[in-house]
Amino acid sequence: MDARRQGAGDEIYHEGRRGTGDAANPADSPHSQRSAAILAACKEVGPSLFFSLLIITVSFLPVFTLEAQEGRLFAPLAFTKTFAMAGAALLSVTLVPVLMLLFIRGRIKPEAHQAGS
Repeated sequence: MDARRQGAGDEIYHEGRRGTGDAANPADSPHSQRSAAILAACKEVGPSLFFSLLIITVSFLPVFTLEAQEGRLFAPLAFTKTFAMAGAALLSVTLVPVLMLLFIRGRIKPEAHQAGS
């Protein structure tokens, strides 16, 4: 990861740490800070995930051109894989970010303090 992205992650973390004692401002609540960090992560990873699944989907399209015995043999595989990957691509940018907001709990550590960084 380059320094700009790491700096952006640390900036989100440090912005989240500021004003945590100020209960009068709901925008500085821990919940809004967590939501902002999760949404920033989704925006960073989402396009790459979507297009990687889309490329896998497109890679199976030539199988549909097969004819005769090969076509009958591999067409069910191609249909299944294409529909599964297309569904996964759509869910990865629609449902997964919402589920992340609902289920990710605990303290979010800055990227610089993560193991393996």
